[in-house]
Amino acid sequence: MPRAMTEDRLKRIFGAYDIRGRVGTDLDSPAVRAIARAYGGYLCPQGPGHFLIGHDDRWSSAAFAEAASYGLREFGHKVTHIGLASTPLVYWYGAEGGFDGSIAISASHLPPDYNGLKLCSRDALPLSSEHGLQDIADILRKPQRTSPYPFNELVRYTSPLAEYASEIRRHLKPMTPLKVVVDAGNGMGGLATEAMLASVDMVELWRLNFDLDSKFPVRPSNPLEPGALEQLAGTVKRCSLDFGLAFDGDADRAIAVDEQGNMLPPDALGGLIAVHMLKTNPGAVILHDLRVSRALPEQIEAAGGKPVRSRVGHAFIKRAMREHKAIFAMELSGHYYYSDLHFTDNAQRTLVELVNIVSAENRPLSGLIEPFERYPTSGEINLEVTDREELLAKLEPQYKDAKVDHLDGLSVDYPDWWFNARPSHTESLMRVNVGAVSRALLKEKQQVLLGQIHKINEGLKRP
Repeated sequence: MPRAMTEDRLKRIFGAYDIRGRVGTDLDSPAVRAIARAYGGYLCPQGPGHFLIGHDDRWSSAAFAEAASYGLREFGHKVTHIGLASTPLVYWYGAEGGFDGSIAISASHLPPDYNGLKLCSRDALPLSSEHGLQDIADILRKPQRTSPYPFNELVRYTSPLAEYASEIRRHLKPMTPLKVVVDAGNGMGGLATEAMLASVDMVELWRLNFDLDSKFPVRPSNPLEPGALEQLAGTVKRCSLDFGLAFDGDADRAIAVDEQGNMLPPDALGGLIAVHMLKTNPGAVILHDLRVSRALPEQIEAAGGKPVRSRVGHAFIKRAMREHKAIFAMELSGHYYYSDLHFTDNAQRTLVELVNIVSAENRPLSGLIEPFERYPTSGEINLEVTDREELLAKLEPQYKDAKVDHLDGLSVDYPDWWFNARPSHTESLMRVNVGAVSRALLKEKQQVLLGQIHKINEGLKRP
């Protein structure tokens, strides 16, 4: 019978959006089994339910998937196991199949020695620190009770990959032939892309790192890390392709490069998709996280849409999309969300939308995104600070003459420049994003802001 988890371990593995940790140190099969038992009991307290499990290609994932299956079946729950699957596939099938909940075994873009669990309830609604994860942690703080139900010996094994690829492909409507390169990063994105595009004559596909390899030997699993897009960009330029797109390890994020091999700012790509979708959905709500450039909401409004700001993180965005009835949402980290895919983030669908846009326009991708790049931005700056909340409390009074809000951390808005500083939900860092109407002003204001943060932080270090 699993014992209660220590408080230290619970704090290490339970995050704002999911459960993650270093394999062996933080997460092992007994821990995953205990988490699955608690998760099943939380979602189905009145009796056994039906749960979906899928996993990525990390070396520990198959064992963790079996441990999760065992933990659920100990309490009589039915389990459908789909084996290797991208996180978007788990989301989609979990919702389409009417399961009581779904578990995607993955650590997303983290290094190979990490793993984790992304937990959802019905209709792919994610659990988070505010909705469910802390309840599960509370269950794990106590010795696990004996199951009142007999062990369920039956596991259903299936693969919905072909059905899923067909669903994504039905949105593909290329107007002219394109040449595109996709970098799967030795992760899960290659399986779905192959199933989706292999038989599409209008899209000539170049494949990079489609072989599954949990060591990620060619580039980091995170496509935003320095140097991660070099092979992709080089292939685009060398082969004169229309664009390139890279997935992260579990294929819920997409980062693109244009025909010149230059990375598209993720909010610019999101803005391009949003404006395209507004052509067939006039007046629709478009959700965006609060870090994006000011150009994004301006362009959405110019296209007749209604931009709505959101907190950072998929668990918050998916609930906000439902609340505001948004058709599309985006994050600066490269997550793009679609209401007709149960409000989930899906990198394969983003590839499809980019194909549709570029093939329909008589301009290269670099020209299409120009309106979304008219304001220079800093990109996300990650800072190690002593006390994040106290630092923000001391920083805010220095901007009394600005428009200020606390939707996620501290947002400060002036007519000619702006910034957001917020505690990371996944790491012990302060994340800062700055924008301005000119590069000179951006450099000036960023330097002043970082100097203020450094000075406050030094004061917090002193006893």
